[in-house]
Amino acid sequence: MKTNIIKMYSLERNNKKEYINFKNIIYNFFLKKKKFIIMNMNHPMINISDNISAEVVSEAEYLFKNKYYKKALINFNKIINKSFLKKELYYNIIKKIALCYFYLKKYDLAINFLKILLKTDNSDSAEENIFNLGMCYYLQSNDYFFFQKNRMKYIKIFLFLRKNYPNSRYLPRIDKILYNAFITLKKKKESIGMYYFNTKKYNSSRIVFKQIINDYQDIFKIQKDYIYMIISQYKVEKENKNYSFEETMKLHNTYLQLFLENENHFIYEMNLSLPSKIKKQFQKIEIHLILIKKITQYLLDLDNNNNNNNNNNNNNNNNEFKKI
Repeated sequence: MKTNIIKMYSLERNNKKEYINFKNIIYNFFLKKKKFIIMNMNHPMINISDNISAEVVSEAEYLFKNKYYKKALINFNKIINKSFLKKELYYNIIKKIALCYFYLKKYDLAINFLKILLKTDNSDSAEENIFNLGMCYYLQSNDYFFFQKNRMKYIKIFLFLRKNYPNSRYLPRIDKILYNAFITLKKKKESIGMYYFNTKKYNSSRIVFKQIINDYQDIFKIQKDYIYMIISQYKVEKENKNYSFEETMKLHNTYLQLFLENENHFIYEMNLSLPSKIKKQFQKIEIHLILIKKITQYLLDLDNNNNNNNNNNNNNNNNEFKKI
């Protein structure tokens, strides 16, 4: 079967080169979309001086280390609220407060403290703080009410981290999260396309399925998306009384080029997981397009024959005239 559609890759591929190429395809997919790009994460530092009792800090650290996050949080907050701290200690406590909220699944509060760190701390821990911020948005996106907005945020953050820390120890996890986001975006677009299609908003469904094909054709089989796009285009031209169906014809020609198996047979749509109603609808459209092609070709041939006959008649008349 000849086809230029690459089969969907898996994260568990044994071929390392193919796996790396697949990760790069997903990475480049997001980089092409400006809405996923963060320009800068760095901000000027602030200065905080003086010190505090080592015992108080040690107790809070002990509670944190032993996963008593609620108690540790109380102690860290007391230190922050009542004391002037050296810069390094201040950053460390802010980080621990953020992590306490993170482990307690209070992601909004963790985000606030991580943002404080990223605005003020340019130390080596920035990589970890950026990752934790992304994880807050990622875990929060499991909540239906935060899903769309926070998905965009964690994608931006992980792309920023991947670009600026190419050797990060977090890359395997980031790549897996980006892969899942990539799949989720495709499913969401397909749901939107099907909504428009089922509500007979065919111009909108045509646009959405075209976007899916452009974005995902190098990774997934997109034959079903092509079928829905062709049906949508056909409906649009029918509504506009464009009975030549020129655009539908172009799409169908491309479809045949992509999915042609040999000279006489192309991949049979009956094998696809499509509703029988859609399969029958597409077959009717194909028959209609074939008839249009044959009729158009017949009229062209007829016109050519008439022109040839006229030319022959003119030549005969000229020859007769010359004889006279």
